[in-house]
Amino acid sequence: MQQNITLSIPNNIKYLPMAMHVIEEAAHIAEIGQKEIVDIVAASRELLFNAIRHAYPKNLDGMIDIDILFHPHGIQISVHDMGQPFDFDSYMKSERTGGLKRIVDYVDELRFSNLGRKGKSFTIFKSHPMEFDDITFQPYSDLEDESPASLKPASIQIRDYECGDEESISRLIYNNYTYSYYKSLFYYPRRIRELNENGEIASVVAETREGKIVGHFALVMIPDANIAEIGVAVVHPDYKGKGIMNAMLDRVQQRARELKLDAIFGEALMLHPFSQRANLRHGFGESALLLGIVPNTVSLTDPNAVRTQKRAAVLIGYKILNGVKKRKIFLPSDYRDLVRLIYANNELRIEEAQMQKPREYNSITWELSEYTQCGTLVIDWVSEDFAHVVRHHLHILYRKHVDMIFADINLMKCGCIDEVVKVLKEEGFAFSGVLFYRKGKDDYLRLQMPNSDNVETKQIVCHTDFCSELLHRINGEIEAF
Repeated sequence: MQQNITLSIPNNIKYLPMAMHVIEEAAHIAEIGQKEIVDIVAASRELLFNAIRHAYPKNLDGMIDIDILFHPHGIQISVHDMGQPFDFDSYMKSERTGGLKRIVDYVDELRFSNLGRKGKSFTIFKSHPMEFDDITFQPYSDLEDESPASLKPASIQIRDYECGDEESISRLIYNNYTYSYYKSLFYYPRRIRELNENGEIASVVAETREGKIVGHFALVMIPDANIAEIGVAVVHPDYKGKGIMNAMLDRVQQRARELKLDAIFGEALMLHPFSQRANLRHGFGESALLLGIVPNTVSLTDPNAVRTQKRAAVLIGYKILNGVKKRKIFLPSDYRDLVRLIYANNELRIEEAQMQKPREYNSITWELSEYTQCGTLVIDWVSEDFAHVVRHHLHILYRKHVDMIFADINLMKCGCIDEVVKVLKEEGFAFSGVLFYRKGKDDYLRLQMPNSDNVETKQIVCHTDFCSELLHRINGEIEAF
């Protein structure tokens, strides 16, 4: 359910501080980040000041309506008045500085609506900063293209992102998904440019001889770790089936090595086998099966895909790049065989650490992803009273009404891992897999628990025997509970 706040003030400057206080408090509630709060407040002040000073003729009283709308991916503010008509396009094309033109520097989107006899409105939108610390869905793309990179037309160049590519990238995403694309920030060219300039993503594009951008692939950097997700992968519909996607993925992997990343990972949608095959073909090893992480609002264009009205699953695949071949971990007794197989899938050997006594204090936190409507309990190590703390954090996530809850347990620092697994299984958690280098240099065991009936557990396609066995074990644990 969307939430909104409405406020009406007279066109008098003395009411501006009150309105700005409401907007600033709303921005804090939206949790869009401190820099984003400063920007949206500055843009709102500019809009309201202009409306109060210029919307109505002098000595004519009128009202200014403010509508604040909370989105899962940001905050939207609209300012409406019944004042004089305004030619927005001419203003923006003029050589004037400041005013409305200053607003463009603060927000991701500025829209003007001429409502005729119903007045006019200005709408601004500011999105959340990218929350890369959560596993997020890489939507259906051209990764099912089995064409080798060698089939790429000679007229297509694969190159790294350059300033100016951002609008074409946004249009590529629209051409593939209209407005159903999961990571909605990529509909904002300016954000694409900023993320590349800041090093938060590293984009690769496919460009024709005529200078048309027809493909995009990116490394999405993970904070507090030296790894990246591969994603935001699209090819223009007119250029599919020519090996462009695979050629871009080759360059993405090369970029990851140049950046000296420890590993990269990708998500394969489990409504068809294509992206699973593609990841395996490029050397990725299966590591985790995540139920319910894909919202059911995402639309698939493939007629061969399994159809479901529920939230879909993804298969996580890793590729280790740093040359490490051995990892010392606390091996959970209940999942000893599965964990060993996952490490073997990724060409890693295990050195088993000896179990330890509880520590003096807990290191347990929780995370919330507004994009996926999933919560995650992060457990690095525990003390003797950890069960109470775990359940306390779980109840916080229950109250957030998330559809899936994950529990990530540090395999390298949690010396009481068997006790932690036991408590979580009593709460209804089932196995999910292993996340390599999730934080720093540490690997994490991931468990999962559906917190909604809207999670698909049956209509799931597996490409390999290991994936099928993993799904069987997961469903068995969920049904047993």
